[in-house]
Amino acid sequence: MKQFLGLALGVALLALCPARADAQDEKTYLSTNELDTTHFMAPPPSKEVTRHELERVLVLQEKRTGEQAARSVADLEQSVFRFVDVMGREFTADKIPKAARVFEKVYKTESAFNKQGKEKWNRDRPQVADSRIKPVAKFANSGSYPSGHAAFAYLTAIVLADIVPEKRDAIFARAAEFGHNRVLGGVHYPSDIESGQQMAVMIAVLMYKNPTFRKDLEEARAEVRAVLNLGQ
Repeated sequence: MKQFLGLALGVALLALCPARADAQDEKTYLSTNELDTTHFMAPPPSKEVTRHELERVLVLQEKRTGEQAARSVADLEQSVFRFVDVMGREFTADKIPKAARVFEKVYKTESAFNKQGKEKWNRDRPQVADSRIKPVAKFANSGSYPSGHAAFAYLTAIVLADIVPEKRDAIFARAAEFGHNRVLGGVHYPSDIESGQQMAVMIAVLMYKNPTFRKDLEEARAEVRAVLNLGQ
């Protein structure tokens, strides 16, 4: 509970801080100089909690099907087009090029921030902590906490649900699955996923205050809704 109260306070404070339009480069919507996400997140759980989390990963490993394993492997790709099963067949890069560029920039923004916690805490991946874990998903040789894939999924979901609120529930359900697939695949703990979700919210609060992002978002909104025949 304290962790979530801390996040809520942090988000409230962030909402009071203006985003600097000139702080980011052309590849991202925010500079990491604008926010140290580790100030608003609890550190990784204790060794005792981690042991319980490893047991949960082992249970998932024992029960996962070949189809689930394949889905976990496929979700290595951090692309908004992994949401195509929610958005429909028309949701392709060639049909929404402006939106594709926006979401690529959103991904690069998130990617810059997730390094903060990974480098600060350098939490061992599950298979390093317990040799019984046999991952099927690929992973980088970086800290486990927070999960960059979970942060990507939730930040993408926040923006995508803003563009297509009609599909909001399904979009966030897909983001939740995306994060869960990292645990199912044996490369993250459940708490890594939770912290990734929290980080996504922090990034979104500042990103939405950025004029460049808001302009790009409106162009993406018009393009996506036209392609999906949803009206403006």
